Amino acid sequence: MRIVATADLHYDITRSREPTRLIAEEICGLEADALLVLGDVAGRDSGIVLEALRLFDRFRGRKFFVAGNHDIWTGPGGDSLDKLERELPAICRQAGFHPLDVEPAVLGHVGLVGSIGWYDFSYRPRQLGIPLRFYEAKIAPGAADRLPGFQHLLADRSDVPEAAFSIGTRWMDGEHTRLKMSDVEFCQRLVDRLSRHLTEVAGQCDPIVVGMHHVPFAELVPATDTPSWAFAGAFLGSDRFGRALLGQPEVRMLVCGHSHRLDRLRCGHIQCINVGCTYLAKRYEVLDL
Repeated sequence: MRIVATADLHYDITRSREPTRLIAEEICGLEADALLVLGDVAGRDSGIVLEALRLFDRFRGRKFFVAGNHDIWTGPGGDSLDKLERELPAICRQAGFHPLDVEPAVLGHVGLVGSIGWYDFSYRPRQLGIPLRFYEAKIAPGAADRLPGFQHLLADRSDVPEAAFSIGTRWMDGEHTRLKMSDVEFCQRLVDRLSRHLTEVAGQCDPIVVGMHHVPFAELVPATDTPSWAFAGAFLGSDRFGRALLGQPEVRMLVCGHSHRLDRLRCGHIQCINVGCTYLAKRYEVLDL
């Protein structure tokens, strides 16, 4: 069985549109049984998600979708959980894609399980010494110091290292993702769902291929000496997902995106691949099972 996987198309961003069209045309010409599109197809505009998925209309195999954090961005009054669980699956089905976030699939002898993944701040870089409240607010001390609306984070500066005020990172999920629960609660909700889906297909399939957007193992977080990038690493994923995957011996392969860095490594019994698309350079992986 042959599976093609890509991620991080960011079709709502001007510089990503032509590279996405070119990679979609190339993928549609491949002989493969399945296609995995692993999140960050677009942003707040769901119409662009549909437009991007339609680029794969000519693909002859079955098509599967996993959402990314950008895909559940929404405007004021919106509900990111509803977008993940209701709106995006409807768009997927309209475009001929199976939404793995809400339902696993079986393709021959192979199980396909997917999740957007999320973060619980367990990947935050302790060496920066930045208090947890800044990660929860998705803004580094330097940005909080200069932008209105974040002064409450600095009511007590005694626990903030002086060097942290040079870090101006702001993770934009804080502006565009609207959840009626904490990130940790959302993360655990998704881990629980992933575990249920793994159990559901484990008795039917061997192997299981898992597609995610966020990364489920700390080893997939890019190493960096740049403090602003290190701060952003807190939002790349959570080992909670990795523990769920390692608990199922039938899981043989994990494919993900989000970090925009190509990577291949083994975690326990699982071969892990990060597709490594950037805003300008789109690529895909071919998995032969």
